Amino acid sequence: MESIVKDRFIPKEEFSMLLFNMLDGMSTHSLSMWVKSKTEEEFVVVPREFCVMTIEFFELMAFKNAHKVPEVLQETLREFETIRKYL
Repeated sequence: MESIVKDRFIPKEEFSMLLFNMLDGMSTHSLSMWVKSKTEEEFVVVPREFCVMTIEFFELMAFKNAHKVPEVLQETLREFETIRKYL
């Protein structure tokens, strides 16, 4: 299965500018917004726990609705496991 997520390249000059402009450090929110801006809003940074909770919610919904389309459940669970590998 080909990955849907493509790596993005951020030139080292951009990192140098970031370090130069943030001499006192930066918040995780600011870093997130910087990554978002440098990847044309393709990438965002969110807390890992948010991702874990989201996957758990979708798993719960998949089990709850498994009776509607039972053959889809196993494939859905495999896809969730693939997503967990990114976390």
